[in-house]
Amino acid sequence: MFLGVISIGLYILTALGLKKLADNRGIENSWIAFIPVFQVYILGLLIVDLEIFGYEIPELPIVLPIMLVISPIIIKIPGVGSLFSFLSFIVFCFALHKLYAPESATLYIILSIVLPFMGPILIFSIRDNELLN
Repeated sequence: MFLGVISIGLYILTALGLKKLADNRGIENSWIAFIPVFQVYILGLLIVDLEIFGYEIPELPIVLPIMLVISPIIIKIPGVGSLFSFLSFIVFCFALHKLYAPESATLYIILSIVLPFMGPILIFSIRDNELLN
């Protein structure tokens, strides 16, 4: 029960933070940040483009939700599932790194990985940032 309440609270912090960031950027329908899969769609719209080790991820607002949706299916495939999980982790880390305030991005990523509950708190804390990237 207690963990459920904490999880809902962290989810709401993430949604509020992403909605406010989207509002600051003039993104229409920012309210969809409260819908689970659409949170990562909003994340993709916020960071616009993402380059990882010299490779640009095309159509980021579409790729992030697809990765999230197919992950539970692909994870069951031996070998491929582990590789996909690792690649998804890398993509989401780079995406969050680009979202976070540039001067604190590396620290925020480390905190988000070591203490997963910090991710929603950090997203909420940067909600008033108007310029990203």
